Amino acid sequence: MKFTDTPLLKNIINHTPLPVCIINADLCKIELYNDKFLQLYSQESKNYSEKQLLDFLNSKFIADTALVSKVIAANNSFYGDKFSLDVNHDNKPATVITPLYAPIADDQNKVVKLAIWMTQNSTKKRETDNKKHIISERNHLSKLLEEIPASIALLSGKDFVFELVNTAYQNLVPGRTLIGKPFLEALPELMGSELEKSLKKVYSEGVSLSFSDDLVPLSNTNINQQKQRYFTYRLIPRINDDGLTDGIFIFTSEVTHAVDNKVNLERTSNNLNQIINMLPASVVIIRYDNLIVEMINDANLSYWKKMRDEVVGKPFLEILPDLADQPFAGQLRRVMETGEIIDVKESPVLFTEPDGTIRETFVDYTYQPLTGLDGKRDGVLVMSFEITDRVLAQRQLKEYADQLSKANDQLSILINQLSKSESRFKYVFQKAPVAIGLLRGKDLIIESANSKILEVWGKTDQVIGLTLAEALPEIKDQPFLGFLDNVYKTGTPFYANEIKAELLHDGELREIFFNVVYQPIADADGNIADILVVAADITEQVNARKLIEKSEAYFKMLADLVPSKISNALPTGEVTFFNKRWLEFAGMNFEDLRDFGYHEMMHPDEIEKFQTGLAEAAANRKPHISEMRFKNTEGKYIWHLNIASPILDEDGNITMWVGSTTDIQGLKEEEQRKNDFISMVSHELKTPLTSINAYLQLLLRKAEKTDDQFLKQAYAQSLKQVRNMTEMINGFLNVSRLESGKLHIDKTEFNICDLLEEIKADYKIQYSSHELIFTSPQSVIVCADRLKLAQVLNNLVGNAVKYSGNGTKIYVSLKKSENRIRVTVKDEGMGIKSENLTKLFDKYYRVQQESTIGGFGIGLYLSAEIIQAHGGKIWAESEFGKGSTFSFELPLK
Repeated sequence: MKFTDTPLLKNIINHTPLPVCIINADLCKIELYNDKFLQLYSQESKNYSEKQLLDFLNSKFIADTALVSKVIAANNSFYGDKFSLDVNHDNKPATVITPLYAPIADDQNKVVKLAIWMTQNSTKKRETDNKKHIISERNHLSKLLEEIPASIALLSGKDFVFELVNTAYQNLVPGRTLIGKPFLEALPELMGSELEKSLKKVYSEGVSLSFSDDLVPLSNTNINQQKQRYFTYRLIPRINDDGLTDGIFIFTSEVTHAVDNKVNLERTSNNLNQIINMLPASVVIIRYDNLIVEMINDANLSYWKKMRDEVVGKPFLEILPDLADQPFAGQLRRVMETGEIIDVKESPVLFTEPDGTIRETFVDYTYQPLTGLDGKRDGVLVMSFEITDRVLAQRQLKEYADQLSKANDQLSILINQLSKSESRFKYVFQKAPVAIGLLRGKDLIIESANSKILEVWGKTDQVIGLTLAEALPEIKDQPFLGFLDNVYKTGTPFYANEIKAELLHDGELREIFFNVVYQPIADADGNIADILVVAADITEQVNARKLIEKSEAYFKMLADLVPSKISNALPTGEVTFFNKRWLEFAGMNFEDLRDFGYHEMMHPDEIEKFQTGLAEAAANRKPHISEMRFKNTEGKYIWHLNIASPILDEDGNITMWVGSTTDIQGLKEEEQRKNDFISMVSHELKTPLTSINAYLQLLLRKAEKTDDQFLKQAYAQSLKQVRNMTEMINGFLNVSRLESGKLHIDKTEFNICDLLEEIKADYKIQYSSHELIFTSPQSVIVCADRLKLAQVLNNLVGNAVKYSGNGTKIYVSLKKSENRIRVTVKDEGMGIKSENLTKLFDKYYRVQQESTIGGFGIGLYLSAEIIQAHGGKIWAESEFGKGSTFSFELPLK
């Protein structure tokens, strides 16, 4: 029974002999009232509507909000301050009112309304309460109590004599006489009970008390046969005209059946929790479209890594937000919507760990629809088995698991068809491409064994019917019997990869490696009856892997013996090996050198170039060769020749990098000494050549005043040789400057067509033995080093003259595109073989051809460096015997 039900409240207050009103606990506004309360303020209704009457009464009676808060906080009744109400009806004297504020609670014992009983005390003692009036009121109250659908009694006086009892209350103790008897005489089994104490408290303090699902030791008929009975009841004091408690109203209902149902429900729920916790699977029940977790077992909590109070009653995606982008939420809703059963095998499930890492797991799971009390689908039963270890093992063994995969397919077909044909099962069992055996009972008797497992064991079918220990005595001191015994006892499958066994074959022990599964098989009663053994012989794969590991160890030993610094790295760049020479040079152990030492040892000026070159080498699948400086333990940078070579698989993919780093500090120092010597000698030679050039020019002028043609020719040829010698010396000087970083490019804006015109006349006089043809536009402005470009042109045209016969043509052309210019020098000379084209611009390189033409191989090298310093490129094209074409391009901006 709910005392907050409005129809019940209205029925009670309408028949109550005292003025009473019901107010809302939050707003302190009158919601219900009886006629006697209305008569306190108005004799007539004045044809008011119900709303108008409520507004009128709320304006007349203002509840004491402080006292309302006190009643709500204590959930007890309290008297308010007395006040005088001068009604002036029929010349009656003024009335003194003592209000009693009593709480009305809901099923959760929360005070939601208050009943205010108006006790009237006339200023002049009235003597109209005669015996007839009392009897009339009592009869009236009796009729009221009979009409109320609840068990109600009225106790009178301090002995709690039953004054009134309705039929519902009498039915609680059938066969007993209550009216006129004291409470404890009528119900002696309640003596000393909490109910007795509560009655005394209500009577002495004038407070109301409420109790829900309270245990009352009350028997039905026989006092000596007490039983567990539960009641929800409220005790309300009856106040007389003097404001004193002279009785107690009892409103009660028996809830024994409801409490028993609740206990049974809790027991059932507890049993269900114990059952699902015993299951080997992870189990969770999820309800409604917002996927609320209703029930979950310990296995599932362990898998989710959650506590029960973090999960139960909360939405699935709030518990595991990292699963929002995975298919599970959509599948759950589809099962509730369509009623289909979803069964998924080896599904990946990704969890984000607190440290940000991803935990990859795999499960087999089944979604089955659940219906609610209304028969509609509103939930899903989720049963799952985590198989992460098995999937990861399968991944690890992928390279040699094809045979086992075929066996699993065969076994799947075998299991699906087992019920159809036992003979067919035996046939498939025998023909399966992996070793399969069936062991019966605790003694592990060999019931079935296919040819593969007999071959692995080194036995014949004579072992069938023997125990495994009898058939294979050599495994006595090996772990397999213990593994099988544990599977039989626990019912937990056993998986192992690359497990070693020593088995007797033809009188000799052989070392064999397996991937093995021991799968328990239960009988109809759920007890373990058999163990299915499935094994794959992977001895060859294991031995092959061991040979590879041995080869790797041999490689590392050889790498430590060579004088070069050797390293290995994965395609990602992670270094997996440094040989002994590297560790000695760095003065570090492997971990420190790998983690941060390698790049710390590189010269800062060369890191970016090295990384760019290595990326290009990786893209082209070619080695990267570079000269680099590495810092030794003394802090000194030492020059090395560094070669990073990619190792490719059969598909052309890089599987690893092999690095070879050789100390070339001595070669660098020798080269520096050579350059210093060349620079010194070149400077020393230029001084006498300058004097010789001056004397020859004077002699040529004097010879031109004579008719001696021989002298003229001799002096001109001498000057030409001096000029050639000077150009060679300048070339050596430029090489020296370039290698020391002192070759300077001085860019200015000029018309390159003017430069061609200036050198055109000089070339026609200087190279009169050849026909030079120039082609260019009238004006092209470039920003470059004018003297250096002239040097490049002199070199290209000089080479064209040198390597082509007299009387042949040499073409010099300039073309302009949108943002570049191209200068081309083409000859009709001997040409260059294709294998020499890529090396033409290397320092000191000279083409080895049948020619006696001299040179040092520095002209084209200097030209290439000058063009590259301008951000351009230079190249050569040739067909041997048909001439050559040299071209270079420069950017306009």
